[in-house]
Amino acid sequence: MDITGVKSINESTYTSKNDTKKANTKDSVAEKNEDKAQNLGTDKFVKSTEDTSKPSTYKPIKNKLSTDEITALKENEQNSKAELIKKFINDTISNQNKLLGKSTESGIPEMSKSTSDLLTKIFGSVENAYPPLSTTPEAAQKAISEGGPYSVNAVADRIMTMAKALAGDDPNKLQQMRAAVEKEFKEAGFDFKKATNSDLPQICQDTCKEVMRRFDELQSKVNSNNDTIKSDTKDSKDSK
Repeated sequence: MDITGVKSINESTYTSKNDTKKANTKDSVAEKNEDKAQNLGTDKFVKSTEDTSKPSTYKPIKNKLSTDEITALKENEQNSKAELIKKFINDTISNQNKLLGKSTESGIPEMSKSTSDLLTKIFGSVENAYPPLSTTPEAAQKAISEGGPYSVNAVADRIMTMAKALAGDDPNKLQQMRAAVEKEFKEAGFDFKKATNSDLPQICQDTCKEVMRRFDELQSKVNSNNDTIKSDTKDSKDSK
């Protein structure tokens, strides 16, 4: 028997089987790789005819204000209004005193744009809120006399116009406005006495009394209207 021949046949058979096995293995690997490629390609490259996009479910978190924070904001707003009317009263009283002293200084104080815008909204113009001061003794006397822009009634009119604009018909806010006005007149009196060693001029005192009288009248009217509304509401509910 030819050993060389047998060896050659065995080697040929082994090589053939081995090559076939390798080929099958390569084909299997290639198929797997191709499947992977196709699977990856499906996610990355294949364009779907359906709209698979979904709206984002993320919503910004809104932190609700606590009751204390809301109360603080309301108090800050009310304090700002109170400070505004107090400054307005102080400036107006100062102008009355300047007229008594025959001053030629401007009657319009320095102010922010937001303040001037608010005064324009309430009075029509800053000049209506702060009428210019007269430049002669005769004109100054006329300005603080009855019918003049710095008379008791004219100043009381402007103070009440601002108070009603800032407080509206809310009884609580009106009371806060009243307290702020009363406090400012007292402080103006203290400051004036400290500077001159005398009480506020009579025109300023009379203006304060007139403003307080008008607050009493306004608050009484508002409270009466609110009582009527409550009564009508109650009657309406009872009739049902």
